[in-house]
Amino acid sequence: MTDLDFSLISLAKFLNSTPSEKKTLIQGQLSFDPDRPFHYQAAKWPIIKYILAGGNQSILDNGIKRIKNKIPDTDWKKRDNKYSIEALELFKSMPLPPFVKNFRLEYIETKANFLPIHGINIKVSPNSIFRIEYEGQKYIGAFKIHIAKKDPFNNQQSALVAQLLNQFLSNFVEKEDEKVDPRLCICIDPFAQTIINASHKMALDMKQLKLICDEIHQIRNSDSLGNLGVA
Repeated sequence: MTDLDFSLISLAKFLNSTPSEKKTLIQGQLSFDPDRPFHYQAAKWPIIKYILAGGNQSILDNGIKRIKNKIPDTDWKKRDNKYSIEALELFKSMPLPPFVKNFRLEYIETKANFLPIHGINIKVSPNSIFRIEYEGQKYIGAFKIHIAKKDPFNNQQSALVAQLLNQFLSNFVEKEDEKVDPRLCICIDPFAQTIINASHKMALDMKQLKLICDEIHQIRNSDSLGNLGVA
C-alpha cells in the first residue's frame, strides 16, 4: 500500500467529521482532480497581498471591487463571488497579529510542498511563507487561509493547520541562520473570525496526530470504502 497524499485542509476537516464524511474525504483525496475549480480564490489573493504588504486596507477594498465588477455566468460563480465578498468584508474587521504591521515581511519561495507523517503525505501548500528580522535574528513563518461559508473551522482544526505549518517549515524550509517561530505560523478563517497560531493551547500532540493518521489508513483499507467506488 503506497502512502496517501492528503491536503492539509482536508486533514483538518477530517478532525471534526462524521464517519461517512471521513470516507468521502478520503475518496476525494484518492480521486483528486487537479483541474477542478478552487473556491474563493478571488478572496484569498487580496488577503495574501494585504498581509505581505503590512495591512494595506486598499488592497482588500480593491479586491472587493474587482469581484463586484465580475459578471458570473454560472450559479457556482455567483455563489463563489457572493461568499468571497462576504469573506473579505469579515476579514477587514479582524484584528491582525502585531507582527504584520510591526515588521517587514519578506516573501520566501520553496519547492517543498509535502510533510510526510505516519504514511500520510500531507500537502501543506502554505498561502505564503515569509521571513522577519528582530534584533539581528531571522524568523520565518507561514499562513494558510481557510474559507468555507458553511464549514468554518473550530479552534482545534485551525490549531492543527498552524501546527503542521510550523512542522513543515522546521523540516523543509528553515535554514541554519533562521528560526521558525510558532507564533508566526497561523491559520486564518474569516467565517470563523479567527486567526490562530501554532502555540495555541488546542494544538494536538504527536500521539493524537498519529491516531488520526492511523484512522485514515484504517478507513482506506476497509471494505466500506469500496462501496464508494475507490477500492
